[in-house]
Amino acid sequence: MASHKPTAVLIIHGGYFLPAAWDAFWDKLRQAGFIVKCPRLPSCGDKRPPTATMNDDIIAVREAVQELIDTNNSILVLAHSYGGMVASEAISPDLYANNGKGAVGLILLSAWLVQPGDTLTDVISKYGFQCKVDLSDNGDGTFFAKNAPESFYNDIESIEAKDLAAKNVTHNLFAGSGKISGAPWKDLPTTYIHCAQDMAIMLPLQQSMVQDAVNMGGKLITKTIDSGCHESAMNLERSMMVASNAE
Repeated sequence: MASHKPTAVLIIHGGYFLPAAWDAFWDKLRQAGFIVKCPRLPSCGDKRPPTATMNDDIIAVREAVQELIDTNNSILVLAHSYGGMVASEAISPDLYANNGKGAVGLILLSAWLVQPGDTLTDVISKYGFQCKVDLSDNGDGTFFAKNAPESFYNDIESIEAKDLAAKNVTHNLFAGSGKISGAPWKDLPTTYIHCAQDMAIMLPLQQSMVQDAVNMGGKLITKTIDSGCHESAMNLERSMMVASNAE
């Protein structure tokens, strides 16, 4: 997948979640020999009323990438859901690999893939809101998923789903309302992994965004896993190991 095999994985989590949601997958990556970072995006679980914007999320990711660069790591960036938008803006050419240090590849896991010059609203206007998450406004600028067990955790047992849903956090939905300007998927080897059961960004929408990216010059390869939002990380393991070990 890249000219330099990655020594580190930088995870950019999605909205309504915190880094702890990736703990099990994080452990598997560490056992495989990777250094792992998953910075908390400030717009997730923000104070109420919220103050963090996507720019704050971008800063958090860039700081984490720079720390990995400073310790001589080549980095595979894994972005999920809202994290795809953050990745587009945060992973700019100054963070690409130089002498083996920096970003060498990108994995978009059922992630928002918004074209430069467009907003998330533009994508939704073009393809419709292909989402089964029942989002509700707290009235203070934060949003939460009313049906998290059924939408985020539709691929696991209902009791566990309810327990995990209780750990979801609010998200400042308007954090991602601005125009996207970056497109690291045009420059870096990129794999888009479709999650067939994802209810947050449904499969046809994932496919449409990828096709738009290809039409814009992106050389993405795709894989599909039979997974929803929660189990996507665990079902990703095999595909990610193949990608990260490729020359």
